[in-house]
Amino acid sequence: MSKTPEHLSQEGRMAFLFKDSVIYGGAAALSKAFTLITLPLLVRHFKVAEYGVLDFYMVLIVFMTILFVFGQDSAVARYYYEYEDSSDRQQLISQSLVFQMLGICALLPVLWGAADWITSFLIDAPERTTLFKIVLLHLPFMVLISFSQGLLKWTFERTRFLIMSVGFMAGQGGLLLIALYGYGVGITGVLLASFMNSVMFGVLGLILIKKWLVRPKDFKFLSEMLPFATPIGIICVAGALSPTLERMLTDTLLGAEQLGLYAVATKIALLIGLIVSAFQTAWGPFSLSIYKHADAAQTYNLVLKIFAIISCVGALTLTLIADCLIVILATDKYIAASMVVFPLVFGLVVQATSWITEIGTTLSKRSGLMIYSYTLMIIVTSSGIWLLAPIYGLLGVGLAVLTGHIAKALLASWLAQRSYRMPWDYGRAAAVFVTTLIVGLLATYSGNTFHAIAEKLILLSGIFLILGAGWCFILAYEDRVVLKNILSSLLQKERKA
Repeated sequence: MSKTPEHLSQEGRMAFLFKDSVIYGGAAALSKAFTLITLPLLVRHFKVAEYGVLDFYMVLIVFMTILFVFGQDSAVARYYYEYEDSSDRQQLISQSLVFQMLGICALLPVLWGAADWITSFLIDAPERTTLFKIVLLHLPFMVLISFSQGLLKWTFERTRFLIMSVGFMAGQGGLLLIALYGYGVGITGVLLASFMNSVMFGVLGLILIKKWLVRPKDFKFLSEMLPFATPIGIICVAGALSPTLERMLTDTLLGAEQLGLYAVATKIALLIGLIVSAFQTAWGPFSLSIYKHADAAQTYNLVLKIFAIISCVGALTLTLIADCLIVILATDKYIAASMVVFPLVFGLVVQATSWITEIGTTLSKRSGLMIYSYTLMIIVTSSGIWLLAPIYGLLGVGLAVLTGHIAKALLASWLAQRSYRMPWDYGRAAAVFVTTLIVGLLATYSGNTFHAIAEKLILLSGIFLILGAGWCFILAYEDRVVLKNILSSLLQKERKA
């Protein structure tokens, strides 16, 4: 199979995207799965409130890493394909990495010195200044990990990407086991184990991408990327800020116990994140590599409809088994978290789908437009939590998060279409999402008002409805032919093997 998909047929492109979703995306998904693997260890080791605090600081590491990357990963990905010469690409990559490292050297000492003041605004926890400083120690190495993983993905270096993505989380899990059962550590010890792992893989990532690193001659490429990267950086920071704010508001309005329940619900929602991450990781390089071809829109529409059906069925299925998963992974003391699973899961599905319909913003290089949609998401989510959490408790938090994702997706898709018009088949995909939303909310209401059996029956009916209607009405005849050809090809290869 070709290393890039731009010259392939529709069947070839779908097969290529599927393969990369399995390899790149599967690796990213597997790395997220380690979070679920370690969940039983953590929830059994810590009290509910303590686990909520630990989860907050782990989320804070992600937020701070994205803050220091500040859109440079997206800028490198976008401009990498603008240049064919390898020396130009090396300069592009090296200048971006140097810029990020200089930013860390300049800002990290300031944040360290202001740690006491900054932590006064965070959730109340024992030794929170120490915890925040350990978060800061992660940042240089987490930026290196993020940079190397992104570069290996965009250059289609699959084996090295697998080493960095799967290896990182495997190391995290191993060190966590040693810390918990070898030394019986608390929250501080868990964060220190995470720091040790980030050091190892930050250095390893640098070694794996060393062929792309050269001494910058100047910062010509960086100056070209910055106008694109800056809005992206604001957007990424806003997107990462949202989960942090969700947890801070939950802690303020509902207390640390509810924060712990919310943390477990988000981990269960990560199961749909496995599908989402698998797709997102492969979609970026795939979509940009074919956009110049006349039939790219046809491919984009096919991907949109297939993804809508698969992800929505996955969301309802996960909601169906959520209570069982919570008992297995986190014990029955977290069972109340099941009520918020559907809004969180469906919010992730909506977010992932908007990555497809927002492609026009990236292609037009008007990345600043995304600031509006992310700002709207934060406003809607935060105000929704303030209004709904005191009335509906944890479910109110979930509904506010879902509403924020929907508002963001609608505005982002509209702005993308205004900046780079494409012949999207919005109607068929929207039908899938509206049906899923109605089924999910009706099931949640029935489960809380009547009986869990009513919830299960509604969810099962919704799954079969979407599968049947999706194949017969959402996918056009040509789409079904493409899928049948791909399945036939896969079966033939299986028989030969």
